[in-house]
Amino acid sequence: MNNKIIERLKKDTNNSSYIVYREKYIKKKRIDIIYNEVLTDSDKLSDFIFRSLDNIEKIYDENDFLYDVIKNNISNIKLKEIKGYSDICKYLNNGFVIILIKDDYSLALEVKKNLSRSIEKPMTESTLRGSLDAFNENIETNMGLIKRRLKSNKIWNTDLEIGRYTKTKVSILTVDGITEAKVKDKIVDTLKNIDIDELIDSGSLKHLLTKELKTVFPIIMTTERPDKVCDSLMQGKTVILVDNSPFALIMPVFLNDFFLSEDDKDIKSPNNTLTRILRYIAFFITLMTPAIYIAVTTFNQEMLPLEFLTSFASQRSTVPFPAFFEALLMLLSFEILRESDLRIPNVSNSALSIVGALILGEAAVNAGIVSPVMIIVEAVTAISALLFTEPELVNAIKWYRIFFMIGATTIGMFGVFIVFIIFLTNLCSINSFGKPFMIPFAPLSIEGLKNSIIKFPIKKRRKRNKYLTKNITREVINEKN
Repeated sequence: MNNKIIERLKKDTNNSSYIVYREKYIKKKRIDIIYNEVLTDSDKLSDFIFRSLDNIEKIYDENDFLYDVIKNNISNIKLKEIKGYSDICKYLNNGFVIILIKDDYSLALEVKKNLSRSIEKPMTESTLRGSLDAFNENIETNMGLIKRRLKSNKIWNTDLEIGRYTKTKVSILTVDGITEAKVKDKIVDTLKNIDIDELIDSGSLKHLLTKELKTVFPIIMTTERPDKVCDSLMQGKTVILVDNSPFALIMPVFLNDFFLSEDDKDIKSPNNTLTRILRYIAFFITLMTPAIYIAVTTFNQEMLPLEFLTSFASQRSTVPFPAFFEALLMLLSFEILRESDLRIPNVSNSALSIVGALILGEAAVNAGIVSPVMIIVEAVTAISALLFTEPELVNAIKWYRIFFMIGATTIGMFGVFIVFIIFLTNLCSINSFGKPFMIPFAPLSIEGLKNSIIKFPIKKRRKRNKYLTKNITREVINEKN
């Protein structure tokens, strides 16, 4: 029977040189050892598996059942019983060593090689005083970083495998008693219905989960921070971990979530409130500033003081293009610089982008392609956008920035106002897994407002968001402390 399995495996793998087959005899009884040498640790194989088998040979009695003897005496913590050929392929490709014993009895023992990088600092979500550990590509390590913070048996995980070829492990995390069951069930059902050849990272899964949603705004948040994941779980949200991806998925999310930071916990409420107000102001600046400039210089000059109007007119007198094309050209240039900043090596990216922006801006003004005030407008717009790190949100801002510019070009400030109404209508119509995207503003949630633009002290935030969970009561804090 062992020979048939080995021949089938060799045929399926085209006699791969990375899969090692070795025979061993224990008191004249043959066992076959199979492992993938690129996935297994040779030291673990020697120290635990082969050395244990040598010891088993010394204590084995030919009247004993060899399978039971090996199972009870092998020196390995993680042991799986194999029920068929599909299990052999599954465990072999996951860093297990397969021990084939006659009469259809087989075992899989984990001897994985450490192919993951160590725990490092967050690269995309920096913090001043928060924790400095981030997820890596190992789902078990990522789960450990979460359980290290949430030491409770109520942290439940549902594991699935997605991808015909990749068999990628996906874990759905919830908190029993806090997470709303129907939201979790909807996510699990969606994942079970995904039929795809490969799942390489969490980004692909995010798009598969939201493929039917017609909006440019993100309804799933990605994060590499374990503390952010723990906060989300305790609010009643669902988190998905994907093996081989250092980014977790959080759902449902609301627009207000993208304006919060992990550093907010370390800042006093009045100071943090000011910071959050600045974030919202920056959001509207990066969204509408180019459109307002186009409107007041093209249609609504009466809104500007005479001195400003005269200055703008003199600066634009040498520019041959309309304000819309001028703004679009500079936006395109800044976005190219931003994209190059992300792609080139970290050693030189900041220097190149700064020098490129300075040279490009000065050359454009000297050549009479754009006016100096347009450089200021675009610089303020680009700097304000840097406050947001979620790529999907940044891209949504870009789209609506163009829509606002089109509205301003057609009918001035009235066009900006019309696009703004469409913008708010779109935001209020978005659902994130059945939850309104504009919570806590629409529908109004008093408890949610306490951690939105204005941050209330933690003693005043004793309840969770009622739109996320029915278990809204947090621990009551003694106000005398």
